[in-house]
Amino acid sequence: MKPAHIRIQELQKEVTNLAELRDEAKSEMDSNMDEALYYRKKASEAEVRMYARQEEIDARLAKITELEEQEVLVHAATA
Repeated sequence: MKPAHIRIQELQKEVTNLAELRDEAKSEMDSNMDEALYYRKKASEAEVRMYARQEEIDARLAKITELEEQEVLVHAATA
């Protein structure tokens, strides 16, 4: 069995190594959280653009329908 002071030194080294690993994991977590926030914001912006484009599409489809109905009325009146 190892003397207590040697075992204490080994455990202190393990604590130091584990603290370094913990700090690396925290740094990675912080970086990933920043990226997650960035991409969440980008996704939200894209969603807003998507709905805005859909509204434009709907408006143009409504205009097409209106013009087609007018065209039918004009043809019916001239027939």
